[in-house]
Amino acid sequence: MIKMIVTDLDGTLLNNNRKVSNKSKEYLKYLKDNGYIIVIATGRIYALAMDVTDGASFANYIIADSGACIYDISGNKIFKNVIDKELIKNIFKYYNDNCDSIDICCKDKIYEYSNKINLNNKIEVTKDINYILSNSDEVYHMSIYLKDSAYIEKLEDSLTREFPTLNSIIMQHSFSNKKWIEIFPKECSKYNSIKLLSEYLNISNDDVIAFGDGLNDIEMIKNCGCGVALNNALDEVKKESDDITEYDNDNDGVVNYLMNKIKDK
Repeated sequence: MIKMIVTDLDGTLLNNNRKVSNKSKEYLKYLKDNGYIIVIATGRIYALAMDVTDGASFANYIIADSGACIYDISGNKIFKNVIDKELIKNIFKYYNDNCDSIDICCKDKIYEYSNKINLNNKIEVTKDINYILSNSDEVYHMSIYLKDSAYIEKLEDSLTREFPTLNSIIMQHSFSNKKWIEIFPKECSKYNSIKLLSEYLNISNDDVIAFGDGLNDIEMIKNCGCGVALNNALDEVKKESDDITEYDNDNDGVVNYLMNKIKDK
């Protein structure tokens, strides 16, 4: 019996214009109003998850930063796990000629260490690491983007060996060949936060359905009561899923699946 519906954003609930369609918003809100718990599980920070979903009024909770934080829809933290700033300072030594940028992610803002031009009011671009460390709030995850991803496995290995208290993983969405490194506290993952939230709400894992498309969705797809890969998901995700949607993310794959699955509402 489905009680909790968990969905990734990019490549899953968001269409190719990085929007949640009106159809998806309305149906998920309908399910929420009928007692289902709707959870967004994303690698985005809370503020950007709220922005891209127009306030996420159709959801009850947001798992942000790939599982480092859980918020209710009003922005109150239910769970958090923070990266120590001394570790952040040490990670910056990996910035070199092959590094495109390093993102330091807080609840409401990203500090981007790069030479790019700032185009988003929730992203501050700077090459001053001391400024970042002094002005950033609690940091929940970091992202390292490379100009040439051929070196990404070597970088992941180096980070894993040097920072055993952190979790460094290779990330990729279904809609791009680009890969990057996500860094967050050791025990953080989307699935671990789903477990915490399920326990908090007294919901069995068997009653949780999760939708995703990218590499950081594999654990929740594999371990939730029902894990569903989007039609457009990476093959690695589909391999671990219990089912695959008929429609892709650009054609309301999540809600079309739910409309067929939940026939009592």
